[in-house]
Amino acid sequence: MNKDNLFIEDSEILINSSKITHKEEVSKNISITKIELSKEEGIKINRPKGLYTTIFYNNDAVKEEIEELINLTTKSIKESLDYLNINKNSKILFVGIGNKNLSVDKLGYLLIEKIVVGGNCYKIYKDIKAYTNIETTIFIKSLVKTLDIDLVVLIDSLKAENIERLGTTVQISTSGIRPLGSKEINKKSVGAKVLSIGVPTIINMKNISKKNPLVLVTTDNIDEVVDNSSSILSIAINRLF
Repeated sequence: MNKDNLFIEDSEILINSSKITHKEEVSKNISITKIELSKEEGIKINRPKGLYTTIFYNNDAVKEEIEELINLTTKSIKESLDYLNINKNSKILFVGIGNKNLSVDKLGYLLIEKIVVGGNCYKIYKDIKAYTNIETTIFIKSLVKTLDIDLVVLIDSLKAENIERLGTTVQISTSGIRPLGSKEINKKSVGAKVLSIGVPTIINMKNISKKNPLVLVTTDNIDEVVDNSSSILSIAINRLF
């Protein structure tokens, strides 16, 4: 399963730089980190320039602060849209990617099912190439050209290195997605600006035990985690669009 890694885990060497980092403890259960990465800083960690927002929350306790979490998510997505100069007249295509038959990879499918579109907004779910024999980048690029899209909003599950981030983290990035071993999905490859939204649902076994390092694992309540994450994100997106 080819999944992009969480940016926040790749960027530990930059976290202490006050010039590019803003971290805020919103409450005892919710925190947010923002990094506006320059081209020069990006070279250090092999990441493209852009605005990277990471929201981290205590999954067990956040139910009491769910409205605050949704408001923060909504605000963060809006800030990313502003960063990309996207406005109410822009044409936006929401694309959920993944494998709807796997609990760890169905975030994109569930979110596309829950968001409401109209006007200049469109939505579609793209299943994995193994089922369709269509490369995701080519699929999106063709829709961008046909519909004259200004922004593609990608929704996909991510891979974490820290097990505590599984299902407790929302990443919003203006630089697209780069699944391991697959073509990067970004402005250059699809012909439109890209905003990616993801939640980590898997972790390499090597980060827990040296045995079976190539095995991917997840939490035992992943179905609930993915469903809750898709609901939070869909409410935030529907408030904006």
